[in-house]
Amino acid sequence: MARSKEHIDNLLRLRQELVERRRDVASNEEPGEIVATAKGVIEFQMSIEAIDRAIDDEKRLHGASVTRSGRAPEP
Repeated sequence: MARSKEHIDNLLRLRQELVERRRDVASNEEPGEIVATAKGVIEFQMSIEAIDRAIDDEKRLHGASVTRSGRAPEP
């Protein structure tokens, strides 16, 4: 079970990093870059959603009681 928590923690850190990078890309205010900005946001979002699925898979595989935020669920 400890190993599963470690995998989930790693995925949560990766997810947070991708969220920060998505925010950076989305803040691009260069004129004429709207399409490139949108594509960048979409690519990061797709990666974030894939990580969300991986977290859910780890939780299913190992019965971990950790939420995507990294906290135990409220009772």
